[in-house]
Amino acid sequence: MTAFYWFALIVGAGMYLFSLAADFTGHADVGDAHADADADHGDGHGYNILSIRNATYFLFAFGVTGVLLSFLWGGERGLLTAVLSTLLGVAGGAISAVAFGWVRRTESGYLPDDRGWVGLPGRVTLPLSVDGTGKILVTRQGREHELLAQPFDPDAAGAENWSTVMVIEMRQGIALVQPNDPALESPDVPRIAPTPES
Repeated sequence: MTAFYWFALIVGAGMYLFSLAADFTGHADVGDAHADADADHGDGHGYNILSIRNATYFLFAFGVTGVLLSFLWGGERGLLTAVLSTLLGVAGGAISAVAFGWVRRTESGYLPDDRGWVGLPGRVTLPLSVDGTGKILVTRQGREHELLAQPFDPDAAGAENWSTVMVIEMRQGIALVQPNDPALESPDVPRIAPTPES
């Protein structure tokens, strides 16, 4: 059983170091957002339990507790070690979920009405819809950020087909966007074929 605790510890630590390396290279925002994209799509305010980030904290807490207790008790009390390791692992994952869920809810890290995003182009990473929330990838100050996004025009047609957008306004931490080139993004506008070269 001790080998299993070591395995969990090594995997958890490795995943943490990978996320730390992503932070230093400027890709942490993208990695975190992609890890949680499926679970928080729709409202962006839930406490997401099933995410790679929370699995990292669970494995690390589970592994550390198991290794330490196995060492302290000389491999005895295996059942108690397993129970305590599991409880502390679940606690670590839950604390991670609550903490990052709170950060997401309060939009800590930037002001909800921060006008520094306005006018920046973005690439859609999770399709937009009039009655839901998508995600866009925006580069700001040399770093890529994935923001929750909705169409600026609530009656916009074909928003789910937009691929590139521009931020028009930030409202309560959500980017309100419109297509970078409405003529190219609107399905109602006829496409003009390029003139063949002679």
